[in-house]
Amino acid sequence: MAEVAGYGGSITCDDLVAGVKSWNLNLVGDALETTDYEDAGVRTYIAGLKGWTGSCEVNWDVDNHALDVGALITNLVFTIVATTTKYTGAFAIVTGISVASPVEGLVTMSVSFQGSGTCILTHP
Repeated sequence: MAEVAGYGGSITCDDLVAGVKSWNLNLVGDALETTDYEDAGVRTYIAGLKGWTGSCEVNWDVDNHALDVGALITNLVFTIVATTTKYTGAFAIVTGISVASPVEGLVTMSVSFQGSGTCILTHP
């Protein structure tokens, strides 16, 4: 097994501010139950709709904090390490923003979003 350090990752898109510190991506899929009498008491399923959500934490910048809840962000690229391994999503809607201002550290902003369309994994 080859573990990977997180410091080589990144997130880019057309609308996020610089200073991203971390990101989180959740790919989900529905399992639709198809159980009937012929399944002899064992549940059966087929694949349903797929989707994705995510979040990131950025250093809050006094000159660039234009994101707002409901904003559309485009061309998201989540890079795992400094290689070509990445997840790509075309569109997402900002569903939440949380700003933290600790006395002993930098002001940060957490941005959560709901993906629209596919999020595709590409790797070498």
